Amino acid sequence: MDKNNKANSGFETYLISDATATFDRIGINGEKYNSETIHLTTLDNLNEEFTTVWNSEKLMSEI
Repeated sequence: MDKNNKANSGFETYLISDATATFDRIGINGEKYNSETIHLTTLDNLNEEFTTVWNSEKLMSEI
């Protein structure tokens, strides 16, 4: 992972996947996206680009 990414100012950042939530959303063309789809695609988009995605079990094993 590039820790010099300007989005995180050189910090190593983590997002805990099972400590976040979202809601169903209506897309720009009126299509409905369920919350699970939004949650998983958002985590996938952020992972290793802006942050490292872990779950709480991984977090607890690291501290």
